[in-house]
Amino acid sequence: MDSKMFALVAGALVASVRVCAVAAEENVVTVHTDDVVCEASDDLWGLFLEDVNLSIDGGIYAEMVRNRSFEDGNGAIRQLTLEYWNTIGNAEYLLSEKQGAHLNDLHCVTVRGRAGSGLVNEGYFGMGVKEGESYNLSVALRGDFAFADVSLEAYGKPVVAKARIDGITSEWKTFNVSFVAQDTDPRCCLAFRFYPSDTRDNTIHEVQMDHVSLFPANAVCGLFRRDLIERLSALHPSFMRFPGGCWVEGDEMRLAYRWKKTIGDKWNRRTQWNRWKYWATNGVGFHEYLLLCEVIGAKPLYCINCGMSHSDNVPLEKMDEFVQDALDCIEYANGPTDSKWGAVRAAAGHPEPFNLEYLEIGNENGGPDYEARYPLIAKAVRTKYPEIKLVFNRWASTEDISDGPRDLRDDHFYNSADIFMSRHAHDYDEKKGDFGIFVGEYAVTTGAGRYGNLRAAIGEAAVMLGFERNQNQVKLAAYAPLFANAQHTVWTPNLIYPTTDGCFVNPSWNVQRLFSANRGVQVLKLEVATSTFRTKSPKKKGGGFDKNNIEKVQGSAVRAANGDVIVKLVNCSEEKQPVMIKGVSGNAVKTVFTGPNREAHNLPGEPELVKETTSSMVLDGQDVLPPLSLVVYRVPTVSR
Repeated sequence: MDSKMFALVAGALVASVRVCAVAAEENVVTVHTDDVVCEASDDLWGLFLEDVNLSIDGGIYAEMVRNRSFEDGNGAIRQLTLEYWNTIGNAEYLLSEKQGAHLNDLHCVTVRGRAGSGLVNEGYFGMGVKEGESYNLSVALRGDFAFADVSLEAYGKPVVAKARIDGITSEWKTFNVSFVAQDTDPRCCLAFRFYPSDTRDNTIHEVQMDHVSLFPANAVCGLFRRDLIERLSALHPSFMRFPGGCWVEGDEMRLAYRWKKTIGDKWNRRTQWNRWKYWATNGVGFHEYLLLCEVIGAKPLYCINCGMSHSDNVPLEKMDEFVQDALDCIEYANGPTDSKWGAVRAAAGHPEPFNLEYLEIGNENGGPDYEARYPLIAKAVRTKYPEIKLVFNRWASTEDISDGPRDLRDDHFYNSADIFMSRHAHDYDEKKGDFGIFVGEYAVTTGAGRYGNLRAAIGEAAVMLGFERNQNQVKLAAYAPLFANAQHTVWTPNLIYPTTDGCFVNPSWNVQRLFSANRGVQVLKLEVATSTFRTKSPKKKGGGFDKNNIEKVQGSAVRAANGDVIVKLVNCSEEKQPVMIKGVSGNAVKTVFTGPNREAHNLPGEPELVKETTSSMVLDGQDVLPPLSLVVYRVPTVSR
């Protein structure tokens, strides 16, 4: 192609915004309501759930007991401990092996002591309970104690809730009890006190305990924390990517995520060391992930291991197992009940298909090793399941895949707000290839603090405008990571922070919600005349500084399904910016998201310090954007 023709083609693919340098006090936004750039993606805004920062165990998974089956190890070494359990009274306790146990359920705990001795579990930094709410306990016991008193207790308070378990014998038996909390406390623990039939008996007795589980009775599907489900549902996500992230690869292949080890009886699933510094139960496995997607109305986007880990790879001649894993996971999700894996799904209580639509092959894999393994899986999937959309990785030297079918490329980027506003906001103004773009992970991580902040959120909003303008190629995008237990923030920041008595959100959550709530079916041409300002930000590698030239006002425009014109504007500067908006006018709903300063963020005790405000207005051309703000105008009528 000659240079002149290339310039013409490239110009046709530039995003629907043009920026001109103007005087500092002038910002002119022109919406061309008759000029449709492209149709919008149905699935643009979604979520990414990775087991990082106790986001599943200790997070969305409502299980309150930690080390519930006594299979947790000491760090990454399979040297088992009784961590998170402590004795009551004169008890002594030790790990015991079980006769005829399943490969993944080899151990229980033996407790020896006199009447009233027992064990207590502290949960995930305490167990948050609320007055009047019910909690369901199950536990397997055997021994020569006759009964147990079980209670939820908090330091310095009367017992918060209690129940009795009768009928302990020398044979294993699972007991189920429920109790109602008589008080509210975020730092309860679960206590077991064992007694012989004659409570005056002062001799030593013994009991073995396993499979200890406590869930709030109001857990969604008996599995998920209701408050966190509400936070997810409020985002109205189109899809949810799972499970990785680095969790899908593992530091070694023996620790790679394998979906078949996460289904079936929860006590027989593999517990494993998570590279984010804790043991994972896999209580939310492949089936529960699909169920979670169904609950929040999101399409599943499953990311499968492609035979590669951080340190070793499966030899090419042994890749058949991994190819079959991919085919079988689709059959589990979508297959009829008379198929092998569809029958397993039906036996788990879900005969209807889950309608898996997207499959990502690998996470952050690239180079020759990935380019050799990707087509093995992709070709097999395309042959058997041509309807499945296939996602490949952009990583290392891999920008494209020359062998094998591919529908979307997964791009990841983390950086400072300066880089997001100045560079990433225009990443997709030019076409990248004959495939769609899935931005599977993105967030401002530099200068965002532990719990995120306003400027980081506004930097992300600028990038999301770029995604929205360029939906001719950007088809899906997901902020990352989704959850972090507020007491275990190995990776920062995160979108939602569960605590023992609730949760709070990163300001980025508000940005995500506003974009998702104000989607379009068509992308409209938008012109922005604005000025720029310059910043310096530390380079991520090698020292020194990046010099950034940032447009003060950035924007996008879409037409909603009901005909409304939606204009989103971001003020990247820390000064208010007057704007002249042309092409749309009349009655409008205006939503403003901003905060008192660039570092503003929410806290465990103050979960709504940063939030948006919504009001009605008459849009007549002139308006003012607050410093560091996202402003959304929704205009039902359009004057030309």
